[in-house]
Amino acid sequence: MEEKTFLCTCISCLKENSNGVLLNQNTYNRHRKKQQTREDSLIKQFHSGENYQEEELSIDDIRQDDIYQEEELPIDDIRQDDIHQEEELPIDELDKNSDIESFDEDNKYYSDYSEDDSEDDDDYEENDDEDDNDGEDDNEDEEEDDDAMQIDNRPDSPSKKLIEGLKLLYLKSLYNFTESAYDDIIKIFTIENVSLYKVKTHLKNITGLVPIFYDMCENSCICYTEDYESDQVCPYCSSTRFDAKGKAKKVMPYLSIKDRLKIQFKDENRAKELLYRHEYITNKEQNDDDDDLDDIFDGSIYKELMEENLFIDKRDIAFTASCDGYQIFRQKTDDCWLFLMINNNLDPSLRVKKENLLIPFLIPGPNQPKDFNTFLRPFIDEMKELESK
Repeated sequence: MEEKTFLCTCISCLKENSNGVLLNQNTYNRHRKKQQTREDSLIKQFHSGENYQEEELSIDDIRQDDIYQEEELPIDDIRQDDIHQEEELPIDELDKNSDIESFDEDNKYYSDYSEDDSEDDDDYEENDDEDDNDGEDDNEDEEEDDDAMQIDNRPDSPSKKLIEGLKLLYLKSLYNFTESAYDDIIKIFTIENVSLYKVKTHLKNITGLVPIFYDMCENSCICYTEDYESDQVCPYCSSTRFDAKGKAKKVMPYLSIKDRLKIQFKDENRAKELLYRHEYITNKEQNDDDDDLDDIFDGSIYKELMEENLFIDKRDIAFTASCDGYQIFRQKTDDCWLFLMINNNLDPSLRVKKENLLIPFLIPGPNQPKDFNTFLRPFIDEMKELESK
């Protein structure tokens, strides 16, 4: 069925063609609504005297300012012809497509049009913005800037909403509820325009913690580091490194330990807590008679490292690292390997809490690694960098 077209003589269409432009029904309805809204706003301003003075402005002046751009038609005729188009539209077309009385329902139906449909109105909206900005002085610009700066102080401002989203993300990490539950809570408390993705992106921007992804074998044989860095095929299972689109079939995420330590040392309270190792050793040295094994620093391994002139600075950190595989499914079909680090510079009552454990990388499986050292390489390189002066 051939799509019906309607003659539109709104501001934007008149600029394109002095006689108007033929549009489909959807676009015509939107143009008509915007024209009505613009005219109502203009009439309010005209009567209130906010932007115009009744003594100085006349109908001819309004026409000269490109509000209607038709010198031969009175205002009443413009409203009847340009806005409603009742006289120019055939009766059969109105009966087949839409009624004047159902105009409000059509607007509700087409309010959520797609981006492709909205492209027709981009030029119209840009022209409206240019017309609105004509004649504004510097004082009005400064007032608008002041209003924009005060938005963040409102309860419904984007920054306030993101803070609420970050608080909820903290609760998610504490109680380990799902992403679906997170989204449902957002909807219940009507935190509009906030999603888990936006909150994570905001958190990444303010912390600077960005994971680095290393290509790995799809069967978890190796990570493409060290001698395998330029290889395209796994030497163990002969699987290719990339798919048909040129992307790695599987990757291992690595999150920097050094960057996380920087964040902790910037916090004054955490920086004091990280001095536990130094204070413990100092107290032990002062009490020569105390030979009890109260902490890891009383063990032989730590003492051997001390003899090698390690941990000289009071801010040096002693880590305990461990790695083990676990089954992520009840069927025990896939193995996932977790690399865990404990910060021994914290008090024993703090160091094993979940929020203080550090996980630099995770091997997603599905099998046990064939060459585990290739997965350790990013971590070893970073530890060497931290150890060096």
